[in-house]
Amino acid sequence: MAGERLAKLTLRADWNPVSFSTSSWLFQTKEIRFLLNGQWVTFGNDGWDPTAGKGFNVPFPNTDANFIRTGTANLVLALREVLTAGSLPYVVSEVREVGRNSSTGVMRAEFDITALDYDARLDLDFASGTTSGWSVVNQRTVRPLVAKAYVQDATIFGSATGVMQVDVTSWNRFPFTYVWADDSRVTTGLRQNVRAGTYEVTVTDAAGASLTLTVVVKSDPQLLVQVLSTATTITLVPSGGLPGYTFLWDDGSTLATRTGLVPGEYKCTVTDARGATRDVVVRLAAYQYYWSGNPITLSLDAGDAYRLDPTSKPNLSFLCQVWLEKEYLSGNYEQVGVTLEQPADAGGRTTFEVQTLLAAYLEPHVPAPSFVGAELARPLFRRFFLQHAEQFGTGTPVAAPGTNLDPGYVVLGGLNFYESQARTWFAYQLAQRPFLTWEPAKKHVLPDQPEYLYHMVLDGATDFAVQVRVAFSDGTDQRDEHPGQLATRDFEVYCLAVGYEALGLGSLATASRSVLWWEVCVVAPQGGPLLSETRRYVLDQRTFPHRRYFLFATSLGGMATYAALGEAQTDVEVTGEESVLSLPASYDPLAGDVAVQARALRPVLKVAAGKRTQAQLLASQDLLLSKRVLLLAGQRWVPGYLKAKTSNLLDESKRVLTQEFEFIMPTERNYTPSL
Repeated sequence: MAGERLAKLTLRADWNPVSFSTSSWLFQTKEIRFLLNGQWVTFGNDGWDPTAGKGFNVPFPNTDANFIRTGTANLVLALREVLTAGSLPYVVSEVREVGRNSSTGVMRAEFDITALDYDARLDLDFASGTTSGWSVVNQRTVRPLVAKAYVQDATIFGSATGVMQVDVTSWNRFPFTYVWADDSRVTTGLRQNVRAGTYEVTVTDAAGASLTLTVVVKSDPQLLVQVLSTATTITLVPSGGLPGYTFLWDDGSTLATRTGLVPGEYKCTVTDARGATRDVVVRLAAYQYYWSGNPITLSLDAGDAYRLDPTSKPNLSFLCQVWLEKEYLSGNYEQVGVTLEQPADAGGRTTFEVQTLLAAYLEPHVPAPSFVGAELARPLFRRFFLQHAEQFGTGTPVAAPGTNLDPGYVVLGGLNFYESQARTWFAYQLAQRPFLTWEPAKKHVLPDQPEYLYHMVLDGATDFAVQVRVAFSDGTDQRDEHPGQLATRDFEVYCLAVGYEALGLGSLATASRSVLWWEVCVVAPQGGPLLSETRRYVLDQRTFPHRRYFLFATSLGGMATYAALGEAQTDVEVTGEESVLSLPASYDPLAGDVAVQARALRPVLKVAAGKRTQAQLLASQDLLLSKRVLLLAGQRWVPGYLKAKTSNLLDESKRVLTQEFEFIMPTERNYTPSL
């Protein structure tokens, strides 16, 4: 509030021109009364009736032309005593000379009484008991301006349907003026057809008192529609507006969830109970997949219209949310991480990188050592989608409705930097249909060696079988189809057990023939087309008494087997903490002089792999890079990791290529033999 006036009274003392003498002025003032704090207080002149109230004294007889100033000063002192004694919220000024009578030379004097608070009870007034030389030259009362705003909220978000009426509720002087901060052209207290928002108006009365009001006009929240989609389904989830939503698709459907759709563009108008609408366009495309070890990006563009006029979207930024299906095929997507926000560049573009958020939910698939057949490698992949929106506006930016990027799969694995940037993998995959390991197409294996292949479904193949061709020592061969999987989906990854024992190839050998090698590929069932590359396994019937099998996660997400056939050495690294004991007279000498507080033992297996081909050494780079390595111990896997050190891949001075590494196993704090 501004322009309010504290109650104030200015009283002037002057000579009486009717019967003036240096003594007559005094006797004309029998008493003076002031209205203070709602009550009249009387001040009597000592020369008349000292009992009438607090007295004030003027020297008499007085021939001094300044006697008026002296008498007025006495009245001020008396008035201050009353205010102090009654704790009344007023202040009295000093007496001031305001000129002299031109004919007599007698001075005029005046002083002010001013209230200390804005309260109508502190209004001031004055009265004199008889005609005198006292006069009121200024008198004002408290008039704070009080106004109230009446609001009719807007209805649909963004519509200009609100009404504001500002009324002055106090008895202030007309006319009133209205100044609105957002539009100086509006000069009345009534505003119609306004949008939701916060408005400020300053109201001023004719005397200059003013008041600034903040008026808030509300509306329904903005109608937003979240889009959840797969390659064949769309679900619209509206929020905001006035609940009670209807849906009208361009093909006439009125459902919120559509299933069995084909790739293409679909349009829907969502309407709330008040009539607010939101048009939604959803583009379904076939799934694509991304490696978790390479950048997963979302590039957004505000469009050419923004580049022509950036002021159309002030303070433009983009929002991105990552939604992940943690349990495959559940249809339940959860937001992972926080909502990401990035400002638009000068061209209205930005790129989000979400690989880190998605990779955290993947892990290698570890098959059981005795596993046979085919199974879905669930830990290797997840479905996800990215929801994004533009955000812009002055003051507090507002997010526009969310849309979604075509959903995809994220698969554990990755390519090196150069191949990832060149994007050679996807064309290579379609042409070669490789399994998800980088091992040689021809591999020598032992009868008890576990072997696994990881197959990714492509091109809408809904069923597959595992075809095995076995070659025998008598020159014959045979082909068999082993059960694969039915009702598959693109980018699902399946683990296939393809070792000698897992395929039951020992039952095919007879006294007159033995298995030489077998080839494995994935085909459509019942002699359908080839769906993968072909891997050959050559059976090595030699005896290796020190053989050890390691299973490791490959760069492409699958698990591969490494057979170490040479001798090994097991060392243990022992660490501990000890403290020196104090030895009192009663100390037990058998306890020694040191207390062992902690002991830990870490086994280190130094492995000689045996003879290696150049192809095997090159493929072993996947083992050296692997973050998950397991050692087969009986019918279970023992976790560990390879010590990081320089390893030989090629030595042209050696005719027989070998490889050595150190496998560090979990730390032990209690010894227990294998049970």
